[in-house]
Amino acid sequence: MGGDGAEVVSTGERPAAALSLAEAMDLAVGLHKQGFLDAASEIYERVLGAEPDHPDAIHLLGLSMHQQGRHGDALELVGRAVALTPTNADARNNLGNMLLHAGRLAEAEAEYRQVVALRPDFAGAHANLGVVLRRLGDGPGAEAALRQALSLDPGHGGAYHNLGSLMRDAGRTGEALTAYQRALALMPYDGESYRRVGATLYTLGRIGDAREIYERWLALEPQSAVARHMVAACSGREVPIRASDEFVERTFDSFANSFDLVLERLKYQAPALVAQAVAAALGPPAGTLDVLDAGAGTGLCGPLLRPFARHLVGVDLSSAMLAKAEERATYDALDTAELTAYLRAHPAAFDLIVSADTLVYFGDLAAPLAAAAGSLRQGGHLVFTVERAPDVPHEGYHLSPHGRYSHSEEYLRAALAAAGLAPRAINPAHLRIENLQPVEGYVVTAESPIHG
Repeated sequence: MGGDGAEVVSTGERPAAALSLAEAMDLAVGLHKQGFLDAASEIYERVLGAEPDHPDAIHLLGLSMHQQGRHGDALELVGRAVALTPTNADARNNLGNMLLHAGRLAEAEAEYRQVVALRPDFAGAHANLGVVLRRLGDGPGAEAALRQALSLDPGHGGAYHNLGSLMRDAGRTGEALTAYQRALALMPYDGESYRRVGATLYTLGRIGDAREIYERWLALEPQSAVARHMVAACSGREVPIRASDEFVERTFDSFANSFDLVLERLKYQAPALVAQAVAAALGPPAGTLDVLDAGAGTGLCGPLLRPFARHLVGVDLSSAMLAKAEERATYDALDTAELTAYLRAHPAAFDLIVSADTLVYFGDLAAPLAAAAGSLRQGGHLVFTVERAPDVPHEGYHLSPHGRYSHSEEYLRAALAAAGLAPRAINPAHLRIENLQPVEGYVVTAESPIHG
């Protein structure tokens, strides 16, 4: 900390009053804790005007910038604070968090290890170390770190959340449920706790128990689109014709950081399957097409589609997922938008539209298929995957307890015809593994006819 003798001039309608640096920092920290980030940042900057190397002001200004989305500036500032005070465990922990957010996992791990060396009793640092080790694929190390966090702080709900996810990844579903239930007991007003318990109960085949958990969540948060959707999925009541925008955004924004890791564990095949279907329909890639990745997510299809494209666009409702796609440096453009609206706004814009496991969040396919038909040029192709309905539901589609829709082949053919698209292939396929069983689906290739 800097000395208290220097002064910082405050501003306001009344005549300026001089505050010591300590008083100014106390004021700024109080504002920061209340969420007044702009006001707190202004005071931190005034402190730095009086004492440029004030380590706490540098650290907390960086933290405020991170909370405001200025991640690059935040990393630079907090790194500078750590360089000035290497034994400041709080600053190092925040630096680790920022490095983790930036995807710089090895550097984040190094910072967290420094923190636990400085403060072995810092449960949060052990929990954070567990998170980064899980992302690095070190399951045993992650488990040890998370269990150490919980031995230090048995009330650390976030550590139970992450331990549950680690157990789920390892196929230890019963232990995952126990951890998630403990997190829910500790954080009874946290919707994410209900979601994780419900999803794990579904994995164990306990659909009725999952429905009860989701109903409790909906009673707690009547406006939650995710809770409402999952109650419908598990009960079969008031089933919507498609997942709401809010459901999709919230689900995938929260899933973005772990999406690729989880799908790798599930042996996710949809990107490879659609790429094979594109090659079968179009032949060897020539880099001449305008291509849309409809529901691009983290961009898993991008590298497979790039050889076909002169211009490759990705669209998705989840901005967090698209931020991951941008890191691949594969797309010419990435747009955050609802799929059907985006297609309608881009008539006759694409030679090829690919959608890997996006239409599983639509029950009634009439609107998205009609919009896709309008967005294709004559002779253009649409390739997509859906899950296969276990029977032939009356409506032609079914909302399953996991929250995704499945469709019958008869319905797909009728919906394509109604949209004016000619089906070229509807091939059965295994899309992923779920609950140790293959998820059956279809890979669909359709063409926009050339009109004479």
